[in-house]
Amino acid sequence: MSDAPTPFSVVSDDADSLLRLIANSVPAMIAYYDLDMKCLFANRRYAEFNGLTVDKVVGKTVREVIGESAWQIIEPHVRLVQSGQTVRYVREQMMPGGETGVIEVNLIPRASDTGGQIGAFVLINEITRQWRAERALRDSELRMRKFFQASNEGIAFHHEGIIADANEALLRMSGYTLEELIGRSILDFVPQEWQPTVIDHMRGHHEEAYETEVVLKNGTRLPVEVIGKDMPHDGQTYRMVVIRDITVRKQAQERIEFLALHDALTQLPNRLYLDEYMERTLALARRQRKAVALLFIDLDEFKQINDTLGHQAGDDVLRETARRLRAAVRESDLVARLGGDEFLIVLTNIDSVHDTERVAASILAALQPPVLLKRRMVEALPSIGIAMFPHDGDSMDELIRRADAAMYQAKDTGGNRYKFADAGSPQPS
Repeated sequence: MSDAPTPFSVVSDDADSLLRLIANSVPAMIAYYDLDMKCLFANRRYAEFNGLTVDKVVGKTVREVIGESAWQIIEPHVRLVQSGQTVRYVREQMMPGGETGVIEVNLIPRASDTGGQIGAFVLINEITRQWRAERALRDSELRMRKFFQASNEGIAFHHEGIIADANEALLRMSGYTLEELIGRSILDFVPQEWQPTVIDHMRGHHEEAYETEVVLKNGTRLPVEVIGKDMPHDGQTYRMVVIRDITVRKQAQERIEFLALHDALTQLPNRLYLDEYMERTLALARRQRKAVALLFIDLDEFKQINDTLGHQAGDDVLRETARRLRAAVRESDLVARLGGDEFLIVLTNIDSVHDTERVAASILAALQPPVLLKRRMVEALPSIGIAMFPHDGDSMDELIRRADAAMYQAKDTGGNRYKFADAGSPQPS
């Protein structure tokens, strides 16, 4: 095999010089070995990479050129190219400067004109920088995958709205399996009234957090906060969506809002709520030319209950009074606590004074039974003053003032009765 012609023996000296100039100018390491793996040609980069000169490389076997330890690694690849197979592999290599690098090796078999195997070309490229970049990318993707699965917040990836992946947290949150999510549109899981908001954030590539709702597998709606981020991958732009369950936050927010507008003791609407409600109610009544009745209620002898049984007993009476008042009126009517033992009821869609009288009589009846406090029966009977819109006033303050005055007239005539702000007679208990 050693008598086989070199691949360069048929060219002139000028051509050989030009070929060697080209070989020495390219950034790759190039060599040619005969079938016995003896080097017949090498460019300068190949020789220097192995710590030799070109003259020292030519004539040596590949085992002698690269050393015993490297030979043990690449011998299987050499046997493959000797058998006529093209081989490509990547391996770490100690570089001339002493640092560990990475090389890509291509072994290309060469056949004679008659088809017999006569040698092999060697083409080596240092790919340390690319390899490190790819490894960094793989490490980054691995860290992302670990974060993706370890996060307690739901995460989904989608391309143009079609779900490509989802983490375990989102599966637990939604009740769906991964197979049930992949390939479906994000909008399949968004209530219709929220879809324009979601579409706007997707198409606008917005990355600020926003609130929406998602529909779970069991059909219930879950309030969530969503943050979307565009992420390039494989030449396309994917959208990573972080989905956070904000049920507890919404409940706390609703509780704060409720406490701002409701009495803490009785859970009835407070004066602030009443102000907003009456403004809307009277405006609607003016447009529709409807009547509104305002009932001002004060408990007779309530101070005595507090003085003799204590404030805890008084609070129990107020809570029970609030419960009975709510039960005595329609759901559309408003029952509010102004403070102390003063309550106010607003009746809407009143067709006549007689409708108001029926409700007032119902309230009197509801508050007649004594309240049981620590095995003691306590009476908390009401005095009720009634003012009618628009007959008795055009504003809430005026109506409350007229109803308050009527309530005191009812109390002065014995209590446990109602009285209208105009000339109506107080009713007996």
